[in-house]
Amino acid sequence: MDLVAGAVGSIVTKLGELLHGEYKLQKGLPEQMEYLKNELESAHTALRYLGETPPEQLGPQVRLWAREVREASYDMEDILDTFLVDVVEGDKKGWLKHLPEKMAKMLKESMAAPAETESLKEKMDKLLKTSKARHDIAGAIEDMKKRLQEVSDRRDRYSIPVAVAAPATKLDPRLVDMHKEAAQIIGIEKTRAELIAMLQSSTNGHGNAGASSSSNRTKIVSVVGAGGLGKTTLAKAVYDELSTGYDCRAFVSVGRNPDLVQVFTGIFFGLDQNKYQAIRDVKDLQLLIGELREFLENKRYFIVIDDVWDLESWKAIRSALDKKSSGSRVVKTTRNLEVACGDEVYYKLDPLSHDNSKKLFYMRLYGGEDKCPAHHPEEASQKILDKCAGVPLAIITMASLLLGKSLENWFEVCSSPSFYRGRENKQVDDTVWILSLSYYDLPSHLKTCLLYLSVYPEDYEIKKDSLIWKWVAEGFIEKKTGTSLFQRGEEYFHQLINRNMIQGVESEVEGIIHCCRVHDMVLDLIRGLAGEENFITISNEDGGTSSRHKVRRIAHQNRILLDQSHPDSHRDMTQLRSLVAHGCHICGLVLHPSIKLLRVLALERCTSNEYGRRWLEHLGKLVHLRYLGLRGTYVEKLPEAIGALKLLQTLDLEGIRVKRYGVQVQLPSTVSLLTQLVCIRCDKYTKVPDGFLQKVTPLEELQISVYKLSLESQRQFLKEMGNQPLLRVLRVTDIGSLDVSMHAVLLKSLANLQELQHLHLDYNLFGINFAYGINFASTARMWDEAVLSKHLKHLHIQGIWFPCVPSFIDPTLLPNLCSLALHVNMDEAGLRALGGLPDLRYLCIQPSYFELPKYGMAPVVMPNLHVLRFTVPVYKYGHGTRSDNNLGFDLECLPSLRYVEARLNCNGAFPDDVNKAEAELRLQAQLHPNSSALRFDVFKDNEHLMARPVHSDDEESSKTQPFAS
Repeated sequence: MDLVAGAVGSIVTKLGELLHGEYKLQKGLPEQMEYLKNELESAHTALRYLGETPPEQLGPQVRLWAREVREASYDMEDILDTFLVDVVEGDKKGWLKHLPEKMAKMLKESMAAPAETESLKEKMDKLLKTSKARHDIAGAIEDMKKRLQEVSDRRDRYSIPVAVAAPATKLDPRLVDMHKEAAQIIGIEKTRAELIAMLQSSTNGHGNAGASSSSNRTKIVSVVGAGGLGKTTLAKAVYDELSTGYDCRAFVSVGRNPDLVQVFTGIFFGLDQNKYQAIRDVKDLQLLIGELREFLENKRYFIVIDDVWDLESWKAIRSALDKKSSGSRVVKTTRNLEVACGDEVYYKLDPLSHDNSKKLFYMRLYGGEDKCPAHHPEEASQKILDKCAGVPLAIITMASLLLGKSLENWFEVCSSPSFYRGRENKQVDDTVWILSLSYYDLPSHLKTCLLYLSVYPEDYEIKKDSLIWKWVAEGFIEKKTGTSLFQRGEEYFHQLINRNMIQGVESEVEGIIHCCRVHDMVLDLIRGLAGEENFITISNEDGGTSSRHKVRRIAHQNRILLDQSHPDSHRDMTQLRSLVAHGCHICGLVLHPSIKLLRVLALERCTSNEYGRRWLEHLGKLVHLRYLGLRGTYVEKLPEAIGALKLLQTLDLEGIRVKRYGVQVQLPSTVSLLTQLVCIRCDKYTKVPDGFLQKVTPLEELQISVYKLSLESQRQFLKEMGNQPLLRVLRVTDIGSLDVSMHAVLLKSLANLQELQHLHLDYNLFGINFAYGINFASTARMWDEAVLSKHLKHLHIQGIWFPCVPSFIDPTLLPNLCSLALHVNMDEAGLRALGGLPDLRYLCIQPSYFELPKYGMAPVVMPNLHVLRFTVPVYKYGHGTRSDNNLGFDLECLPSLRYVEARLNCNGAFPDDVNKAEAELRLQAQLHPNSSALRFDVFKDNEHLMARPVHSDDEESSKTQPFAS
């Protein structure tokens, strides 16, 4: 399904299934279906061409015809889906309501007869039900035919041309993550240095008329500039460089219509995750302001408040910041000069110079100005750069649009009459025009996927996997032989990044793109388009934005959801396909009984009142539901009727919560009936039933906590896990004390999962009495015999303590491994094994609790390593145990490093040695070739267990004792 063609393509496929399937259709119906199918195929071709054409090149009648066909297609698909469910899945007694009252009563009584007549009742039930469904579909097909004929006649009556020019050559799929690229390289050195100088200076900078500020007060610097200039990029670059020198730090986005409660909880999350857990459910804004003011008192902090639009929001945030905090710094970004002014310093961000614009353009196109080919169209590129006006967003988007296109395409863009539209009278912003140009150049399926992102709030961090599963549920993903729907959707996701229509967000933990954001200028564009085409209705705190009568997709954002038992009279929700809510408070029934065609139900970060036990009571009626997501939402109980959702593909319960502390949400046993599930996400807040994997076979993603499961239940789960050969992602957390036999079951199951790409195993062994007889040495030896998928990219095993790097860490066995986290004692052989992994980008190494490492990080080259995390047991290297007092690290052999996290284990070490170790690590960071862009954090663990020298009167040698806490 795509935006320009609506559900036409999907209907053609389903009509084909009905024609060629084993369905007993009424006489004459196949011929009508064949006619309808052929007519829709022609319409589909015309619509796809229309979708490649900018709207200003289409007449109003053409656009009206296209909209009518799309609207009709949605209605047609709803009817076909209902028929297929009725015939194939069955609707039990739903057909009785269509019979005469006396006959219905008689049949009900007969179906209550003794068990020996059960087979007869079942036959009657099936016969009447399918007969009614076939009669309904016959009438529906006739209605479809008439409606489509009316639309076609109207088109002919007004002589509407539908054969338009062929679309421009599409880009080849580029799946490389180009999300960062030149925006962080070109032109930022100067602005970063200037902003840092203003932050470190004790006087005000340019653009501010106030007096000098005292160095012992919190200093606030505002970055002000138009949209797309790179304010956020600049603030992030400065944040990464400076924030490590402060007690605490946070980076949070505000946005145009902010939920200030979420903004403040986001600040707390950045400053202190433990504090965030304590206040995450607080909804009182004044209480949060007071808590934050108290938390920041006497702390030296660095906070970035990004994308502030209005003065009132800033005043609320400003009131929580401690004005007397010595040496603290705050960076604020905004388009609004009124927000930037006041008693703070502001930095005006200007467009890029022509030279830097050119460098950025060539960097995106060719990888650098020095790689520009001789046939590059200089004249066209000059016109394009003039149009981009030094705005990085426009430059990168335009370069992404032209990437791979022929010279004819370049000159076609530049010679287009609309290329200069708005330059004189500024009716159309140049950057907006360029974004529109890029949008209309997208293939149809990408347009649809992009427009769906308008359901998310501004500045929202969108989880990649959840987004793709929603695309799958909506039918937006085109099938491709040899590729799963999710993998195909991942290609779409990467293409949108390559075209700069979305911005990839890299996980600091694994160094992979796990989320995306939509620039507010792009969001404005796609929301406008989605509204025009009645694709999505946005409903926020002001009551909504759509006047359309028929609503097919609705997104609620940061508002109170009242009882939906009596939906608004001006909105028809009966054909609703997607219901998405973010940050809402539920005060009634979300699911009206008339909503039966829903495919996506996603409620994220929502709370509820006394209706918490009732608002999902109609869930079992949603027989078309493919995606059910309740991430971070309060749910008292999941109904048993969830087992009726036979078509459900994704069940996302990550972060699901109840108001009673420590209580888990019980997943009903009926979940085992959901045989079409491909993705299950749970965590420690959800208790899974025994044996729920027995009937579910096509799973591709499984995230589960085995918290509180009995040992026998864990054994059963580990065994059933091996019966999921299509698994790509497996995350099992809170694993308890597995004995040797259970580890054998685990390893046998893992050997069956040869499509696996992500494997995360978290053994929660804290607090376990080692007298239980856990043989860690035997367990580690068993892993030496492990057979893991050659497709594995991410391997994280926490809680098994390996005496050395296990033998399966081998480039010949795991050639694609790019992320690795282990508890292991490191030696030279292990380092060489790690150095042989060609794609390794993330490495987290921690020593075991038994035998600390004998060697430091020897100079083994890992050319692609971006993130390194490690622990140093200081007492092994300090106080005379090493003659050179050197930790043995050589970060220069890791040329691509972006982030290093070093933890100093202070247990048993002397304070001087801890300080020396920290100084040496920081010196290594300063000497690194990439030091200007390298973020380096040092944390001290177990400081209260440090040793201190005690001197006796006879000057005997120093002894150690615990350091006073």
